[in-house]
Formats: sequence, C-alpha cells, structure tokens
Amino acid sequence: MKHIRLFEEFINESSDWELSLSNIEDNEYVVKALKGSKEIGKLNFIKSKFKPVLKATIVTVDPNHRRAGVGSSMYEFAEKELNMKFVRNDD
Repeated sequence: MKHIRLFEEFINESSDWELSLSNIEDNEYVVKALKGSKEIGKLNFIKSKFKPVLKATIVTVDPNHRRAGVGSSMYEFAEKELNMKFVRNDD
C-alpha cells in the first residue's frame, strides 16, 4: 500500500506507544498499539491463504492519537514481523 511509505517520514522513532502482534486464529492477526495500559489503536488483518500478502479488515485509532503515525506504525510493524506486504482490498 503506497500510503504507508509516504507517511513513514512522519513516524516518531521515540513514540510513546508500544506495538504487539497476536495470532487470533488460523490466518487472522491483530496488532495493538498501547500507551501505558490504554489501547490507542488496533489493526485486524488476515494472511492470504493463496498469496503471500496481508489484507486489513479493521483499523481503528483513538481520535486523540490520530495523525501521529499510530496507524502507519501498526501496518509497518505487521509487515516487518510477518515479512509480507499489505495489499488493498477493493471488495
């Protein structure tokens, strides 16, 4: 997804949130962005069974933390952890 790379320069390396990746079931995953104990972002996605790509299903970022790189960071974190890229789902 092209927009992830465009916003990369705005991501603060010393961000005050932490990211975690969890496998929900079979090919479903979630990345959570936490600031302390508060969840400020969540990215649900699937790993395609037929191609080596990721597809986002739900993306949420707390309104108080939007435009700070949280969403982009979650996408990039998932791509690095699973060594795959996201593709646009135009369904």
